[in-house]
Amino acid sequence: MSGTSENTLPAPECASCKDGQGSSKCATCPSKSPEKQAQKTAQEQAIEKRLEHVRHRIAIVSGKGGVGKSTITASLALNLSMMGYRVGVLDADVSGPNIPHLLGLEGRHLEGSALGLEPIMSRNGIKAISSEFVLTTSDTPMLWRGPMRTSLVTQFVTDVNWGELDYLLIDLPPGTGDEPMSVMQLIPLDGIIIVSTSSNLSILDVSKIINMAKTINVPVIGLVENMSYLSCPDCDKKIRLFGESKVEKLAKHYGLNLIGEVPLDPTNSGVDELPADGRSLIVTAVKDIAQKVVDYTERRR
Repeated sequence: MSGTSENTLPAPECASCKDGQGSSKCATCPSKSPEKQAQKTAQEQAIEKRLEHVRHRIAIVSGKGGVGKSTITASLALNLSMMGYRVGVLDADVSGPNIPHLLGLEGRHLEGSALGLEPIMSRNGIKAISSEFVLTTSDTPMLWRGPMRTSLVTQFVTDVNWGELDYLLIDLPPGTGDEPMSVMQLIPLDGIIIVSTSSNLSILDVSKIINMAKTINVPVIGLVENMSYLSCPDCDKKIRLFGESKVEKLAKHYGLNLIGEVPLDPTNSGVDELPADGRSLIVTAVKDIAQKVVDYTERRR
């Protein structure tokens, strides 16, 4: 799916709605009228059915690759899990699936049941699904074109037995291509979190993500500045490698919130799996972001 179709544009009645069209919490939304429901495709109905016991769906996105989007997604999942919430992670970055490595699930493979494909459970109780779970080895490339990758991501939603979850986090591929746009249009989202570094190139691409979200009427929960600083080991002074925060300026420009600054962590060097025992500066920094996400979703109930 590419472009914005007739059925995904906001209805006129939704222009002043604080929840947004299609919100799972909006009982009076015009998109839930019998006429609109009858127009829904079998695929959309299957997605609704499969996710009916998932309270909140949040996508984590970035304008470009290499900014640590998957690391923030996994850290957010760990923190929400440690807060007592039931969490699932859908790794929608088919070409670069990193979630299995970050959650300690490398080498695992999917199995089916009478209820569908069963997600892999991490040692922290997080359910995960990823294209890596269908590959023979972690270095096997997924040589699929866009439509096939989008189809696989859709299947991860419609065919996976997610069960009851408080939060489903969706790690989207970077950019504004078919895959992130299709997921944003097909899955009713509470909102998206945009991850960026403070480099000039990252900032340029974030603006495109923000404008795409506005175009398809998906709420932006806030921006996260990753690799924001490095703490001096001798004096604890914050060393900002990219200079003064450009992410904060961009957030203010668009009337959005900067919901967190995440530092570089030298102790994570050479280690894929994120520890949940307080040793990771990254996971610890995301704790405050997790609380803001909970506050945001609870306000929308």
